Amino acid sequence: METSHRYARLAAVSLIAALGAMPRAAVAEESQCHKLYRLTDLSHAIEPGISVAATESLPGHCRVRGVVNRAIRFEVTLPDEWNGRLMFSTVGGSAGTIGDTTSLLGRGFAMASTDTGHELEEGNGYLRQPEAALDYAYRGVHLATVAAKRVIGHYYGREIDRSYLQGCSNGGRAALLEAERFPEDYDGIIAGAPLFHFTEFLPWMVAVHNLQAAHPLDKAAFTLLDDASRTACDALDGVEDGVINDPRMCEVDVDALICADGEDENCLTAGQAETARFIYGDMVDEDGNLIAPGVPPGAEAAGDWAFWLLANEAVGSIGDALREMLTLIMRHEPGFDAEGFDPVRDRARIVSALAPFDTMGDLGEFRDRGGKMLMYQGWNDFPLRPGRAFDYVAALDAANGGPERTADFFRLFMVPGMVHCAGGPGPWQADYVDPIVKWTEQGEAPERLVATHPGEPVPMFHLNPSEPPAASRAFTRPLCVYPKLGLYRGEGDPNDESSFRCAVP
Repeated sequence: METSHRYARLAAVSLIAALGAMPRAAVAEESQCHKLYRLTDLSHAIEPGISVAATESLPGHCRVRGVVNRAIRFEVTLPDEWNGRLMFSTVGGSAGTIGDTTSLLGRGFAMASTDTGHELEEGNGYLRQPEAALDYAYRGVHLATVAAKRVIGHYYGREIDRSYLQGCSNGGRAALLEAERFPEDYDGIIAGAPLFHFTEFLPWMVAVHNLQAAHPLDKAAFTLLDDASRTACDALDGVEDGVINDPRMCEVDVDALICADGEDENCLTAGQAETARFIYGDMVDEDGNLIAPGVPPGAEAAGDWAFWLLANEAVGSIGDALREMLTLIMRHEPGFDAEGFDPVRDRARIVSALAPFDTMGDLGEFRDRGGKMLMYQGWNDFPLRPGRAFDYVAALDAANGGPERTADFFRLFMVPGMVHCAGGPGPWQADYVDPIVKWTEQGEAPERLVATHPGEPVPMFHLNPSEPPAASRAFTRPLCVYPKLGLYRGEGDPNDESSFRCAVP
């Protein structure tokens, strides 16, 4: 009897090994997608997988959803023709939704994402729960990553060759925290416009909205400032194309836009000028030390300023939402009042409470494991201004022994005319996936990427969500490794990236 049991066990082991070696189609015939629910245990609730037939836009794939630790929802998609790679998508804003899990299926990637442990409909309510707050801060992405890798390895019968992650804004912050806190999770990371520090972002936004409440900028003011920045700055790069290549080269004379006596159109009130000057300028403390960099000139009417300063149907008042967020995070601090919060004087009070959310800039372990990171940042990003990225790069250079050593594993690409994560008058569409794969797997470090403005209007949630987007013209530009910029050669088609060279201005 014991012998028969032993043979049965050996047969089972042989069957499992055979399944792992079988072609993808054969495994699918054994209903492995549906049976992924068998990965359920005390920590994971896994739904039966759904086999999705191929369409004109997507290949055939298996989709499975699950929950980690009762709250952290995740989704994994597994293409029939797998290239051995995982791409995990982190989510911007307050998360609360599953991110992209389909865009790279046609290129053979398995994909995954998570809502980080709460649902968007909760608003900021999840911050009342200590565990949910930490899941949003960093734990949700890590635990969903571990779960996704387990699903993928089980489904295909072998380990993942390479793991990648991409995200922008809060998703960029999550990407950096994965590299810092769990450096073994990913081989290559694409971090867009990261929200490095809530301790910088929240005080600056509160200060901006305090001024906006007192002296509000409106859409007419955005258009006036946009016209002024283009007039002053557009031609400085040798090409008048509506895109300011390097906003550091120019300055908007806000005072010249103030209404004269008797004027009330196409000009700013003295109060509006005060608000605009603050937004363009740096926020400093009593001793003149930088607290937060300002917004560079350009693209003021492209929708980013409007979304973050004006109430809209999609999110209501950003200022009210951020004050509520601050109130909930600081609720255990006796006497803390978000309405009376002074962005300069009271900033030190919030540092400890925000430590779980903020990056430290320590990528040493990620570097030592051979990890590679691409960061991209729009020059005209309103909420997450480019000066923050420059400070981050400077800190990396100091920690790694100089720019040359930093460039061995980290590179920043500045995108002219791009606002927050996507959109704007500049060339905001670029493929960062192929470059990170080539760098990670072949050692081919990216020096120049080609970015496109599609010309056709593309609706976006964060750019005037209640208004139709405007059409533009299609053109391409090079994106260069910071501190290099794409400079016009002086001849050739200015709408073609080949007419530009990468150089330090």
